[in-house]
Formats: sequence, C-alpha cells, structure tokens
Amino acid sequence: MKAMIDLYLVSGFLGSGKTTFLKQLLEQCGDRKVGIIVNEFGSVGIDGKILQKEDVTMVEINNGSIFCACLKAGFVKTLIAFLEQPIEVLFIEASGMADPSSMKQLLKQLAALMERRPEITRQYEYRGSVCLIDAGHFLEFCEIFQPTINQVKKSSLLILNKIDEVSEECIQELHNKLNELNPGAFIYDTVFGKVPAVLLESKISPDGVLEEESCNTVWNRPATYVLQMNDKYELKIMKQFAMEMSEWVLRFKGFFLTPEGELAHADCVGDYIRIDRIEMDASKGKHCEIVLIGKSNMDFGENLLGKWNKFLPDKKINHEKC
Repeated sequence: MKAMIDLYLVSGFLGSGKTTFLKQLLEQCGDRKVGIIVNEFGSVGIDGKILQKEDVTMVEINNGSIFCACLKAGFVKTLIAFLEQPIEVLFIEASGMADPSSMKQLLKQLAALMERRPEITRQYEYRGSVCLIDAGHFLEFCEIFQPTINQVKKSSLLILNKIDEVSEECIQELHNKLNELNPGAFIYDTVFGKVPAVLLESKISPDGVLEEESCNTVWNRPATYVLQMNDKYELKIMKQFAMEMSEWVLRFKGFFLTPEGELAHADCVGDYIRIDRIEMDASKGKHCEIVLIGKSNMDFGENLLGKWNKFLPDKKINHEKC
C-alpha cells in the first residue's frame, strides 16, 4: 500500500488572509514535514517570502490561476514532483482570483498520470478545501466576482476572518449569506487568521457543493502590473499612491525599503490601505516588488504612470505588465 500525503487546498479572495492563516498553521504543525505550493496571480512571488522557513519545502507557481488552462498542466506536474519529497502534508495556497471548481477533475488527471509512474511509492489523500473570507469585503466582492462565490461553495470549512473590522449585525448577515451559498459548511469566526489546527481534522472534508469547470480563463484575467522597487520610499507617500490607485486596482501588495533602510510591507485591498514597517530577514528585501491587480481586464498602465509621477516624480519607475 502506498504511503499517503495529506493534501489541503486553501482558498479565499484577494486580501482575505490566506498567507497569515497558513503562517499560523505552520506553527502548529510540530515535527510534521510540510510542503507548500503558493499560487500568485502576478508574475512574482510575494506571499512566499512571508511563509518561507528552513524546514518547509515550498514551490511558487506565478502569473495566473492554477485552475486556468494556462497553468493547469504545470500545477499537476508540481503535485507529482512533491510526491518524491519527504513531506507528510501539502498545503496549496491558491491565488485570490482562483476558482477551484475543477479541483476534483485535476485530481482525476493526477491519478491517471500516476498510473504511468509505478516507481513513485506515495500518493495524496485529498482532505478538502478551507476558504478564508474577508468579513469587511466579502458581501461586496461576491456581487461582482464569481470566484468569490465558487471558493465558498467548494469548501467544507469556512474561516470568517477579520471580524473585528465589522459589526455584530454584519457578522450575522455574513453567516446568513455563507449558509445560503454552502449550507453544509462549518463556519469559524476569527481575527488575524487564527484557527486551531484541530479544525482541519474535525471539520474539513473533500466534498463541496460545487463541481464544474473553473471560470478562470486567459480571457477574463484582470490586468496586472509589477513594480520593481529599486529605490527607497516614504511610507506616507506610498500610502497616498496606493489609495489613489484603488480606483483601478483591487489588490496592491509587496515590499519596499524606507529611507531608513527598513523593510515595509504593503497589504492593500481596494481602499483598505495597510502599509507598515515589518521585522523580516533583511535578505528578503533585496529584490523588492509590488504587484497591482486590476478590477477588470482593462489596462490601467497610463493611470499607473500618471499617479506615480504625481507622488514620486523624482523616483524612476520600472514596471512590467503580466
């Protein structure tokens, strides 16, 4: 009988707290050998810098959703490669824009490929999907973005995160909406992504109420830019720049250096702007980037240049469209 690797999918729309949740979870894994696949919608990895630990095997799959045809084959190959790693559990952190409706189909493809690889002596036990929900933005986003709804429908464990930012009435409204979308799911309210690991054993299952093709396609992916942050930047100015870009940008995240040489982290969703100095290994600030994900597939490059020249006219901008 082949040895098993527990496989978990972690979904949640942009800014819901997936990376913070996983970071908290890793601290509860004890001596278990863990692998992580981090899926970033932009062409550079941001969340991986936060999750990276010496005892964690991590691979980043960037520039799209792992459920889109453009990355699906590479995702399956990465899953096969992890079967040869000395891990006991594998977490997949999907992109915030990912629609995981086709997860079961991907696992079937994986099983078919594995039949041709008898030399691999391990296989996955898919435990299920957990979805992080941003209490402050979910009701708004689910009216606009289909992946937000499908992530909830595909998960058996729903983590209602950031409840400290909303009222009790709003929390009840959120529970009502989540129960409407996925009546059988278990809902856990929290802040800062704090969830006891035992919930993954007791409340998660591989069955979701949704099973269909993903809505992620090359044609509907939002416009995305990456800024190379090669200079040093004032926190106040970067916050003003991020706020004005929120007219076109849904997600603004990444790292840059302040004039004092400290590392700053931007973690913004819409007009919620959070940019702070952080304590992190200085080597992780050598290649600073900021990823901007648009609200639609309409290009916002001219607006980006205009706002940059307004707030940072003395700083050279190196930007690349993904």
